[in-house]
Parts: sequence; structure tokens; C-alpha cells
Amino acid sequence: MTSFSTPSPQIILKIVRKSDGNAMFMNIPENANHKVSFIKGHVKESFCKRKRFHLYYHHKHIRSWHHLRHYGITSKVHNIEIIVA
Repeated sequence: MTSFSTPSPQIILKIVRKSDGNAMFMNIPENANHKVSFIKGHVKESFCKRKRFHLYYHHKHIRSWHHLRHYGITSKVHNIEIIVA
């Protein structure tokens, strides 16, 4: 008998650029335990070419060195919107 592993719950993020309202979506496995800097790196590569920008969640600046769970960002939370400014 083979056993199938269950997929990790996914954190679904909507990342919105404040200047023009363009949005992108990211799916991150919850058990990967990523920091905010992981998101910032992907945003910088594909979405925002500026050298400096900030990420905001619930109108609060989120810091790169914190884990996502520090801000209450888990797979149980829906409609997670992060603003790039």
C-alpha cells in the first residue's frame, strides 16, 4: 500500500502596487516558514524594479526580518492583501 502525503496548506497573497493598482498573486506553502524578505525578493524581481520600496499589511509597515506568522499571515486568513509603496 502506498501512502500519499497531503499537500501543505497554502498562504495566498494578493500583492498590489499602490502607484497604479496592478496586482499579482503569490502562493506560499505555510510550512515553509518564510520571512517577509522572501516575498520582497520575489516582488523586486518580477513586479517592482525600484531599488527601495516598503510592504504594508493592514496599513502597517512589515519588516523584512520577521516571519510571516509574526503579522498573523497564515493559511487560515483569507483575502491577504499586501501593498507595495
